[in-house]
Amino acid sequence: MAQDLRSYLEVLRKNGLVLDIEKEVDPFTNLAGIAYRAENETGKATLFHNLKGFPTRRAVSYLCGSREKMALGLNTTKARALTELGGRITRGLVKPKMVKDGPVKEIILKGNDADLSKIPIHVHSESDRGVPFIGSAMQTVKDPETGIQNIALQRDHIKGKRKMGIFVHPKRHTDIAMQKYWKAGKPMPVATVIGHHAAHYIASTWTTSYDTDEIEIAGSLLEEPVEVLPCETIDILVPAHAEIVIEGEIPPNYLEDEGPFCEHAGLTHGTLQQPVIHVKAITMRQDAIYYALQGGQPISESQPLDGFPMELVLYNRIKDVGGYIDVRDVVALPYAGGSHIIVVQMAPRKEGEVRSALMALLSSPYLHPKIGIAVDDDVDPHNAQSIFWALSTRVNPKTDVLVIPDTLCHTGDLTAELLPDYGDKMGFRPRLGSKLLIDATKGPSRWPAEMRAYFERVFPKGYHDVKLEDFL
Repeated sequence: MAQDLRSYLEVLRKNGLVLDIEKEVDPFTNLAGIAYRAENETGKATLFHNLKGFPTRRAVSYLCGSREKMALGLNTTKARALTELGGRITRGLVKPKMVKDGPVKEIILKGNDADLSKIPIHVHSESDRGVPFIGSAMQTVKDPETGIQNIALQRDHIKGKRKMGIFVHPKRHTDIAMQKYWKAGKPMPVATVIGHHAAHYIASTWTTSYDTDEIEIAGSLLEEPVEVLPCETIDILVPAHAEIVIEGEIPPNYLEDEGPFCEHAGLTHGTLQQPVIHVKAITMRQDAIYYALQGGQPISESQPLDGFPMELVLYNRIKDVGGYIDVRDVVALPYAGGSHIIVVQMAPRKEGEVRSALMALLSSPYLHPKIGIAVDDDVDPHNAQSIFWALSTRVNPKTDVLVIPDTLCHTGDLTAELLPDYGDKMGFRPRLGSKLLIDATKGPSRWPAEMRAYFERVFPKGYHDVKLEDFL
């Protein structure tokens, strides 16, 4: 079965989570604003049927705008997502299946015909100077020594009809492969995959070992092999049921200005020195749907998309601390900007467990989290009102708040101190900041027995016995 963007979109539609826009929309002036309002005011993905300047194309935004949507696409629920998907990964990675042909080859454009202006690539934010960026670019590269492919979700800065800037994080997987090509004085082939099932986007943001092909993670999440086929002009395998693939090469040891771009924390990062991609071919479906994944002002689509695999990795890390911790959920708050605040829902059994869990959270493979909040299982970690209620009723700042100074922070955290340049040509500098632990649980035994009852949450009469839709 082809589990692609279209099948995923149909699942969302059946659950009332797709908003169809039939009126004309301009990708360069208002598509982003309409998509953002639709997600934040209705919680729905937006399918645009009438794009100015692109009469035969459609675009979709916020396909991965919430854990609920991604969980539905993977045949589970928001509440069960971490345990269910964790189980699929534990059962083992699923290798892809080679096929001879697929929908992504219905149109093949090479040379001068491989024109990026034929794709409705949109302008994300007011601070991007009117420049279109591809936010849904799953960049696929191959290690020149091992032949193992790697996929990473990275933005592309459109610089011309056949040229893009590519945002490459230093010391991460794409950069590791690229430096091997550059050391040999060779260009690096790269395939930019645009538009597929949510499982592919979740896999592309997964923090895993360098020798893991993320296409196998997507297969595990989908519980079936992903069908792949060769590119036309480069030695890369890509999903046969993708919407669009841009084939190109990154020339060796060459950098130029990339950005500015408003990142997912809602703050604009300045111009960096980054590599470029020279486009060699574009393949796509006959009626390709462009995935206008939206970055920028919270809530951007990249926040829950980055957060979902992070939540699963953190869940698996925390639950095994000290042998076992009863963790119910881990939520990277999408409205907090860039997964900087993580809420752990748990049922503490003994003193010290909460602090141990939060220390594991904030010393994880991710530098993003700087505030960890633990709440009880009667607090909804997806609901800001519920979280703030726990902060106001179950936190004594003197005993329940701990600041850990002088820790490495995410490079996008502008509140942290910039450290001296460590020689990276692309302009990245590490940042030094601090971490904050907040125990917003009522604690397993900290209060006298006669007081503990007062910390139990009280609900309105009949709250648990009624469904609002039964009375409408």
